[in-house]
Amino acid sequence: MAEKNRFSKLLEDLMVEAELKNYMLAQELQYDVSYISKWVSGRMIPAEKSAKKILEGISRCIVDVASETGRRNLLSDYQVENIEDLKLAIFDNLEVEYQYVKEMQKNTGTDIAPKTFCFPELSLLQYISRMHHPVLRRVKSLDVIAVLDLMNIEHEQRIQFTVIENEHMPTFGGYPDVHYSMVIHIRPERWDYINDTLFLFHLLTNNTAIDFQLYGDDQAAGHLIFTVKDDFMISGILINNDRCISVMISEEEENCNTVFRNIRTLCTHERLLFRKVSMNAMISGREYLHSVLAPNLRWAIGHLTEHFLPDDLFEEILEELIITRKLEIDPDELRAIHKLTQNVMQESNIRLLIYETAFSNLVVAHKIDFYNYKVYLSVDQRMRYMKHLLSLCENNENLEVRLVYGKFVSDFEYLDNQSTFISDTITCLRLENIGSLNNCMIVNRSDVQKIFERSFEEFWNYGDNVVISDRSAILEYIQHMMHGIHLISQME
Repeated sequence: MAEKNRFSKLLEDLMVEAELKNYMLAQELQYDVSYISKWVSGRMIPAEKSAKKILEGISRCIVDVASETGRRNLLSDYQVENIEDLKLAIFDNLEVEYQYVKEMQKNTGTDIAPKTFCFPELSLLQYISRMHHPVLRRVKSLDVIAVLDLMNIEHEQRIQFTVIENEHMPTFGGYPDVHYSMVIHIRPERWDYINDTLFLFHLLTNNTAIDFQLYGDDQAAGHLIFTVKDDFMISGILINNDRCISVMISEEEENCNTVFRNIRTLCTHERLLFRKVSMNAMISGREYLHSVLAPNLRWAIGHLTEHFLPDDLFEEILEELIITRKLEIDPDELRAIHKLTQNVMQESNIRLLIYETAFSNLVVAHKIDFYNYKVYLSVDQRMRYMKHLLSLCENNENLEVRLVYGKFVSDFEYLDNQSTFISDTITCLRLENIGSLNNCMIVNRSDVQKIFERSFEEFWNYGDNVVISDRSAILEYIQHMMHGIHLISQME
């Protein structure tokens, strides 16, 4: 039997899972059953002008017709929770496979890709388009390793390399069976302490929904290699910041796995740039205490945290989490940590860089990060939180405060601002993401530690109307946000 194209294979697999017959799909789409047979067999694919409508109809029919067991299997396969998201996920999967086949037809005259083929030269955009292979939609089980010299690429194109994404599939939580290890080349001597550091945040934040690990090694210099175990690989040599040569693409399992195994030898603990850690582990391992007791504290606050809570509000939140049985950390240990943190906030030298979005998120979204639990505050609680923070800024002369008002670079206009806790001995990241998955990290290498220290200085002294250092202006801004809370209280 002749090999079928990827779209036809997927369509057949979905119809088998849903126990959907050709004639049933033909009735749903109001097409002759002979067309359905040709799509499933691979003899033809839907016409481009009507493809979107047809794929939407197929997705809807598969979900509606599937048995309870079949629907449960599909929900598991696509890692979504409800029927509407499942329809979107199946549509996306069908669409990307359809577009892949159409592209093959236009470029090669066939709808089946050769197992291995080469290009003498590609632009980065061409490379990226081929790197985003349809297999990346397989979110139930995916093992990816890449060696990418990202820091030698223009900022605008780096972002397109950084995330395994699915624009139609909402991320309700994480994808624990999607494993992605990336090796990059860190060049501290060429580091742009604003742009490159913000890009690093972007890279980490956009991959928190999966099991993502980031490594650094000199062998990544000049290389662009991306491989999916068992399924796909693409490799090339970067000759300047927008072109690569000797590009090889393969869907041959042996080729893919040989490259996969070779790259995996680079993924060692010594090369790991950030070590993921849960908040519970940070507290039990005393790393949280180190982050507040170490010398030379420099904190960049992208979302407001438990560090600025008054005692009464701390107890209210703690008791609520105990009652709802959400708390997995020993309450008495949190009380001891809170008491220590308050002493540090009142007596220690801290340079505090707060993003104005952290305040606006509290006022509008009502949310703070309480030891990595997302907690929503009432109007009264928000006002008490802000009053306490205002008091800290007014009364602790050892607390240096600056306000980030705006964006440092436009490339990351829609990226949430992150929280970084830097000291001379430990640097911790708490990323803002959906939920609290894979968002606590500790810097694992001295070269990255120095990068974050230098980056903080660059942000701290940025000026240019982005970083406000005038203390009276900052206090006035906090009071303005408190007035906003008061106005909201009159509406509720």
